[in-house]
Amino acid sequence: MKYVLDIPAIIYRDISGICDYIAKDKPSAAKNMAKKLFRTIGRLKDNPFVYPELKNKFDIETDLRASFLSKPYIVLFKIDGNLIKIYRVLDGRSDYLAVLGLKESMDIENVGNDEN
Repeated sequence: MKYVLDIPAIIYRDISGICDYIAKDKPSAAKNMAKKLFRTIGRLKDNPFVYPELKNKFDIETDLRASFLSKPYIVLFKIDGNLIKIYRVLDGRSDYLAVLGLKESMDIENVGNDEN
């Protein structure tokens, strides 16, 4: 199947914010990170189903998937037919579930509990 990317304006703002922060110390590293993040987004079209669903990582109801190829930053997206909608590009060290509004839907008692 041929996939199409939907990249809303917030993604450009996310990447711009990341790069502005990096550029304070290393302007060349900021430029490289922007390239890396856009390359990661472009690669989603190759096989988006290889990237994990957040519901398998956390005990939450969501169909968001995550690419961790540009660590520490993560690209969060959904697949709808042949459309890949990019939702956010966030720092994986942050509380990105809270940013996405998913934290309140977590079953906190069972997170990381392999006995369930």
